[in-house]
Amino acid sequence: MIDVTIVFYYFIYNAVRGKAMSRQHAFLAAILITGISLFLSSTLFSKNKKKEFVGSEICGKCHSSEAIGNQYDLWRRSPHAKAVAILTEKSGRAIAEKSGVQSPSTDNRCLRCHTTGGGRHPATAAEGVGCEACHGPGNDYHEYARHVDTVNREGGYETALKNGMYPILGIKNIKKREKLCLRCHTSGRPCYPTDPKEIYRQSISLQTIAEMRKGDLNLKHPLIPPFPQY
Repeated sequence: MIDVTIVFYYFIYNAVRGKAMSRQHAFLAAILITGISLFLSSTLFSKNKKKEFVGSEICGKCHSSEAIGNQYDLWRRSPHAKAVAILTEKSGRAIAEKSGVQSPSTDNRCLRCHTTGGGRHPATAAEGVGCEACHGPGNDYHEYARHVDTVNREGGYETALKNGMYPILGIKNIKKREKLCLRCHTSGRPCYPTDPKEIYRQSISLQTIAEMRKGDLNLKHPLIPPFPQY
């Protein structure tokens, strides 16, 4: 196989020396340069660039508005927002000790589920289970132009999905939502209870995941007005 780098420099060398190219060589040079340009463009502007967390406070800049439902405040008052704080409280330390964990606030076995991003990301390490734990890292889609459309709100949501937001809304995506929930709400976690009543209290069924509520606990945080087809 011919090394394209050598061919490329061959054409450049001849061009610098003022040598005329044949039509065939000129055609090959055009293809080669076009290919290199496309490669560089796909590398520099790839949609597959690394996803990063931005933190729930960034989400709250818009989602704390009462006009759209103040989802940020609903999250702040939820158990998810308090998930990391409980690791330093007496009750949390007691549960951790029974599970063989000496320092729950620094142990990765606890941080994996009590924080967004496993405690490894400065933007989310202290916020508990935040917005991006369920909606995905927001460094791309959090930008206003990448997920907001005041005329076509469903279109704005579809744009957000193209920019990395997890597709978890609605009945059609319920299994994807269940998969997210069961990454942590599982019997395999260190703090899984042994008391049958507590096991039942902490268990989440598919119905719970679909309705985002169980008993007095309501984790719903819909946009106002809601998306009709989701």
